[in-house]
Amino acid sequence: MKNFKMIVEYEGTEFCGWQFQPGQRTVQGHLEEKIKRIFKKDIHVIASGRTDSGVHALGQVVHFKVDTVMKPSQIHRALNAFLDRDVSIAKIQEVPMDFHAQYSPKNKTYRYTILNRSYPSAFWRNRAYFYPHKLNLALMKQAARLIKGKHDFKCFQAAAERSKVKNTVRTISRLTIVKEGDLLHISVTANGFLYRMVRNIVGTLLAVGSGKISKDIIPQLIKGKDRKVSPSTAPGHGLCLMKVRY
Repeated sequence: MKNFKMIVEYEGTEFCGWQFQPGQRTVQGHLEEKIKRIFKKDIHVIASGRTDSGVHALGQVVHFKVDTVMKPSQIHRALNAFLDRDVSIAKIQEVPMDFHAQYSPKNKTYRYTILNRSYPSAFWRNRAYFYPHKLNLALMKQAARLIKGKHDFKCFQAAAERSKVKNTVRTISRLTIVKEGDLLHISVTANGFLYRMVRNIVGTLLAVGSGKISKDIIPQLIKGKDRKVSPSTAPGHGLCLMKVRY
């Protein structure tokens, strides 16, 4: 038995998220289907975390265990030959048997991209959130500094079955906003994320940047731990999982 770690890229537009769902096209389901073609048996793949419908990844980490004599390079070539064009294996390597993609990460980095101009883009339509309203970048950066750090981030956790975690304290070690032409890239690195946490943080930063709320209420939002009074969630298609560090 061997344990293989893969770095997986996917364009999430045509997927109903990562996790397998009967009758739906998911990244997990697609990978397992193609891996079965190689090894002629059902193999369960485990990711560093679930991504929602429409969310992308450049650095999703996945592992699976299989009894095989195939080398990583052989599996790499075979799998990329079978996968649809919106999924690609960037790297595959054999790792110790105790490596676990979901439980071993030290931190993850997500990037949210916003197209901030008066007209939409055909090229970026599935990879950036079109936001035509004027934004105050300086205020957004000030707000980001208030969010960064170790806090109870329950106010940025979406209510759902997936949200029933007891400990909602996380540490954001990096939260940056970089302007690149008409694009804004909001990058967040943390030791863990709550359900839709990044998208809810982005929604709050946009509310500050557009003048809908003051940056000064952010400490109150965090202290209040109430998602219902926090700004709306940014849509999924602007989000991309960039890197998982172990």
